Amino acid sequence: MNHARCPGPGDLMPQYAGHPHDPRTPEAEEVSDVDACQDLIAKIRGEIDMAETALFRRDLDKARKALEEAMFALEEALA
Repeated sequence: MNHARCPGPGDLMPQYAGHPHDPRTPEAEEVSDVDACQDLIAKIRGEIDMAETALFRRDLDKARKALEEAMFALEEALA
């Protein structure tokens, strides 16, 4: 049997398959960064929900305060 005609690993996978030990693989993002971003989005969503509830109850001062808190959280994240 001639092994020259048998398929090998190069025939089954593309030239670059994204193996974690390959130096061409991009660095993975830090998990803590993703968790922090998810927490921030949840906080902003909660403030917006609070503002919507206050607006529904015609409490404009509480709605404004909740929107300001959401804005400050977003500004802090983007700074």
